Amino acid sequence: MTSRVRVPVPRLAEGDHRLGPDVARYLGNVCRLRPGDWFVAFDPARGLEADGEVLDLPAGDLLARISALHAASLVATRDVTWVQAIPKGEKMDGIVRDATELGVTRIVPVETAFTVVKLAGPKREARRQRWERIAQEAARQCGRSDAPVVQGMASWDEGLEAAGATGFCLYEKASAPLGLPLRKALEGDGALAFVAGSEGGLSEEEVATAVSKGFLVVSLGPFVLRAETVAAATLGALRVLEGDRE
Repeated sequence: MTSRVRVPVPRLAEGDHRLGPDVARYLGNVCRLRPGDWFVAFDPARGLEADGEVLDLPAGDLLARISALHAASLVATRDVTWVQAIPKGEKMDGIVRDATELGVTRIVPVETAFTVVKLAGPKREARRQRWERIAQEAARQCGRSDAPVVQGMASWDEGLEAAGATGFCLYEKASAPLGLPLRKALEGDGALAFVAGSEGGLSEEEVATAVSKGFLVVSLGPFVLRAETVAAATLGALRVLEGDRE
């Protein structure tokens, strides 16, 4: 059987399972599936897929039979980390969505000198969980059977350390364009990392710290992009260049 309906199911395993209210709401209310209908379940953390058959739709839940568990065919093929200084409002939601659809494997939210949003205590984990759900929904929509890991909020130094790869610091005052060094980095199969500021960009001290940790400071061109545009522009270019290489 085939189905275009896909849904993330953490800890996916074969057998009969109750999948909970979120899955029930999506499959039952949004997709209008009924007992006997099929869907594709995927585990966003492990890159696995399986066939799912709706068995019952009790109130607020869904009973399904999961079978034919297998490695997914469409997952990210390169380790790409996106380190993002948190912008205002709900802009981070869009950045997480774009980064997921464009193949990022890890997202690291950071606080910087120009970060306006300051989250403390339980709000930090609640926001991380929200971004994790958005990443999983974006993976469902774009056909990926994995989703990027969304790390807990970090400082600028911690975010740079977490990147741990050939890194590019996107800075509006930089003179070196991203294109040529990115093409060179794509000649191998190694991991990549990008770091970007929020509204107001990055401070000179933060850029200097990035340089000290081996990041190349690069520009996306003469136009100053909005904080929520940088990820889509950069990762879109990455996808095009990788497509040329393949």
